Amino acid sequence: MDAVIVTYNSSGDLGRLLASEVTVDSFDRIVVVDNASTDDTAEVAERAGVELVRLDHNLGLAAAINLGFRRTSGQAFALLNPDVRVNAAGDVERLARHLADERVGAVAPALVLPDDSLQDSARWTPTPFDLVARRISGEDRGAVRATEPVGVDWAVAAFLILQRSAFERIGGFDESYFLYFEDVELGHQLRAAGYTIVYDPTVRVRHDHAAASRGSLLAAATRHHMRSATRFYLRHPRSMLPRRRRLAGTSRSGAG
Repeated sequence: MDAVIVTYNSSGDLGRLLASEVTVDSFDRIVVVDNASTDDTAEVAERAGVELVRLDHNLGLAAAINLGFRRTSGQAFALLNPDVRVNAAGDVERLARHLADERVGAVAPALVLPDDSLQDSARWTPTPFDLVARRISGEDRGAVRATEPVGVDWAVAAFLILQRSAFERIGGFDESYFLYFEDVELGHQLRAAGYTIVYDPTVRVRHDHAAASRGSLLAAATRHHMRSATRFYLRHPRSMLPRRRRLAGTSRSGAG
C-alpha cells in the first residue's frame, strides 16, 4: 500500500516520521506532496529517498492530497499527516483488513496524543452549536468513544486508509476546501454514496497534534476553520440540526 503525506513547513515532524522504521516499512511507497514550504521540508523528504512532489505555491490540503493520490497505485492508499507515527508492525495491515468489505470506504485508527490521551478523532457530524461549545468549553462534543470497530460519520484525516474505488467514485477530496472540514465533507460524500467509515480503536497511532484551529479567533488557522465550516453548512443545511432530529428525517441510516 502506498501512502500520501502533505507537508507545509513540516520539516521537524516529517523528519521524525521518516526516521520511524516501523512507519516507513508499513508502506510500499511514500509520496510527499510539499505545499511550497519555506523551510527545509522538501530537502528532508529528498534525503530520506521518498517520492517528492514539490509545489511552487500552496494548493491547500484537499488539492494536494488529490495530486498525491494520483501518484499511488493499488486498491487502497493511506493518508498521513507528517506528525503521525505507526506504533507497531502490522497495524496498517490490521486496519486495511476492514476494506475486505466493499461497503467500507475508509478506516481510521485511534490517535494517541503526546500526553497519552486519545484524541476525539472519530466523530458525528458537528452542528454549529457543537463547534462553538467545543471552542468555549474544550469538551469533545460529538466524539465517538468505542472499544471495538464502529461506523462513524467521519474521522480526522490525520491517518486514514481509503478504498481507491470509493475515493474515485466521489471524486476525491473536495478542493473548494483549502484547509479544515475537507475530512467532514469526505465522510459526508462517502456515506451519501453508500459507504461506511470505520473507526477501529484497537489500532493506535501516535499523533503529535497541535490543534491550531482552536487558537485565537484572529489566527489564520481559525479563520480557515470558520470559512470551511460555513461552506459545509451552506452545502448541507440539514447538518445544522441536532443529530436526533437529523436522523428522524431520513429513511437511510447514516445519511448526513
